[in-house]
Amino acid sequence: MTSRFFRSARGRILGWSVLLLGAALAASALATHVLLVRGMNSQVNAELSHEIYEFRALAQQRAAGSPPRVSVLALLKARTSQAVLEQDIVLAGMLNGKLVATSSTASSRSIGENPGLLARWAAVRQPTTGTVELGRGQARYTAIPVRVPADRGRGVFVAAVLTGPQQAGISRTTRLQLEAGAVALLLGSALAWLAAGRVLRPVRETTDLARQITDSDLSARIPGRGHSEVGELAVTFNRMLDRLEAAFTAQRMFLADVGHELRTPITVIQGNLDTMQAASCDDAETLAIAADELARMTRLVDDLLLLAEAERPDFLRPAPAELGSLTRLLAAKARALDDRPWVVAGAAHGQAVLDAQRITQAVMQLAANAVVHTPPGTVVELGSAIAGSAVEFTVADHGPGIPAAQRSRVFDRFARLESRRGGGTGLGLSIVAAIAAAHGGTVRVQERDGGGAEFCLAIPYIPAPGRPAARPDPAGVQAGPSARASSKGILA
Repeated sequence: MTSRFFRSARGRILGWSVLLLGAALAASALATHVLLVRGMNSQVNAELSHEIYEFRALAQQRAAGSPPRVSVLALLKARTSQAVLEQDIVLAGMLNGKLVATSSTASSRSIGENPGLLARWAAVRQPTTGTVELGRGQARYTAIPVRVPADRGRGVFVAAVLTGPQQAGISRTTRLQLEAGAVALLLGSALAWLAAGRVLRPVRETTDLARQITDSDLSARIPGRGHSEVGELAVTFNRMLDRLEAAFTAQRMFLADVGHELRTPITVIQGNLDTMQAASCDDAETLAIAADELARMTRLVDDLLLLAEAERPDFLRPAPAELGSLTRLLAAKARALDDRPWVVAGAAHGQAVLDAQRITQAVMQLAANAVVHTPPGTVVELGSAIAGSAVEFTVADHGPGIPAAQRSRVFDRFARLESRRGGGTGLGLSIVAAIAAAHGGTVRVQERDGGGAEFCLAIPYIPAPGRPAARPDPAGVQAGPSARASSKGILA
């Protein structure tokens, strides 16, 4: 189901939209985070530079005093206690490796509890920057050595800026942006899904229409919407349907006209042949050949007219029919076709709405097909059954059947199979398929167990109003002498 969703055009549009929106969200969040971090770093560097500058300015001012009163300890204490500092700025002074002064924003205890930090600052011999963990969180510092010529003490001045609060603020901003972006991604995905459905609606309508179109009804059209590419597709498809409908209509009219126009000359020729008398054996043979060919032409014309009528809406005349009686009637008519064993394999009980005459015509075509293409004496089985929501009429023999490679062609018009025996117009099974399609059903052929071919005409089961549902006959009824065939089966 998932793979089918992503193979659809709407699924691919949604997938690419989500991918692009997600990539844009990630890029935006990353860019914002980088810019905020860079801004924080610039601000921290500026504050550290300012504190170092202020300390050096104080040292120069004390050194230029009269008289000069400069000592390392005095400078450190003066600077750490001189100004009112921001809450995120920490100042500290060390003399000879010991912490001697801190600003009001720093805790000498928290700094003094970190011996490694004090040792690192005590070893500073040149301006050094770095990151350290103070009691109030992570901080970035700058440490410079302090030497006064008149004082032998070795001091270090440290300015630190707490970055923890700013980093927490940046994290909150990034998280809020991602959350807002996720909501926007969901809304954008929903809008993309709706927009894709609206844009692709004509394509879906075209697909649904193509599934519904048959050669008997080409009147449906897709409503035109706008002048977009999809709208042009709908217009082009409708024009193609116009051409197909005109072609099929012309074909049906041609078949009907040919059938009607040929009937008159055939009737005239038949009447003249019936009045002619043979003067010799050669004349008798010629008349017999002409009569046989005329009979074959008459059958062909009748088949063509029947196929043309199958496209008309009044081709069927549905009415309630007793399935069991209809099955037995079919067996009785089949026995009149040929003197061979005909067996009723099963009969459904109850009534169904169908055209009994057309069903009889189709089943007789299948029975005649079995007679023509199987040796005399071969058993042929007829039956009916209720299979779910369908009524099935079957005709089966016990021969080798039809090769699997040729089964898809047996219902084509004028189909001639390589293994075909006997004559015929090649339209018999096409008529069966047309009658099945007119009922909204299908006809199929398959190999039966034990060998042989089985034709199955399946039509929708429509119970007769006010009648109980039909049920299958639990046992088959034999309609003729029972026998087993051992030679060829039904061939189209």
